[in-house]
Amino acid sequence: MVLGDFEAFARDKVGGTVLISHFTADLCRAYQYDLSRRGLATSTIRLRLATLGSFGKWAVRRERLDKNPLDLLTRPQRKERVPRVPRWATIERIVEQATDRRERAILALLAYGGLRRSEVVGLNVGDFARDFGLTRVKGKGGDESGVPLPKVALEILTDYVRHERAHPEENDPLFVVRYRTKGGAWCERRMADHRIWKLVKAIGKRIGVRQLHPHAFRHGCGTELLRRTRGNLRAVQAHLRHTDIQTTTRYTRLTQTELKEVVGAFDGD
Repeated sequence: MVLGDFEAFARDKVGGTVLISHFTADLCRAYQYDLSRRGLATSTIRLRLATLGSFGKWAVRRERLDKNPLDLLTRPQRKERVPRVPRWATIERIVEQATDRRERAILALLAYGGLRRSEVVGLNVGDFARDFGLTRVKGKGGDESGVPLPKVALEILTDYVRHERAHPEENDPLFVVRYRTKGGAWCERRMADHRIWKLVKAIGKRIGVRQLHPHAFRHGCGTELLRRTRGNLRAVQAHLRHTDIQTTTRYTRLTQTELKEVVGAFDGD
């Protein structure tokens, strides 16, 4: 279909039969401009150019062309998807209306700590410090860092640990699931991250927030922290543990003491 569309375009341009010699960078560029004039989506244009690029590679391998014309084109940039971010008031309401301590603790970590679901389930009991937050979070690539939490989240986590995880050892998981075996015995194991996905989706359905997902809390955390710190990108970057800002801003690490003061902004507007 793509090659047929290009052939029709090329036939109109050359005024007759299209030969392999007509497959040039100038003709391909003209085709790209034509696709744009037709109003096709950026993703569609990129896909069609990728198909022509594959054809160009084939022609080079078969020694029908010396070089791939598509290598000389500047392809349209892929548009980044803007994440759906619930209003912060909605996120606070979701946390407040949680039905049990474990659910509320998980939501607090997602919302105020900006944790990924894999980071939440990777926490151990000993990783939580009541006067600070999380002393060790295993992030992407195996990186470990501390994540301070505002008072509202500390109170939620302290209440959860006191009532639900008071007796386990420090290296035991902070969040667990309990189930019966076929023999009727109770077992306990670390919660899997897909359980957090299901938990959040169920909450969204329960309170009428469509398309709610765990990462929405992380986006909401970053957006609200940016607002409350009057655009302090460094603070948001450090709190969410990003390696860069929009791939161009140099990574700047804040000390944990500075970051503790910054996230305290969640405790007051």
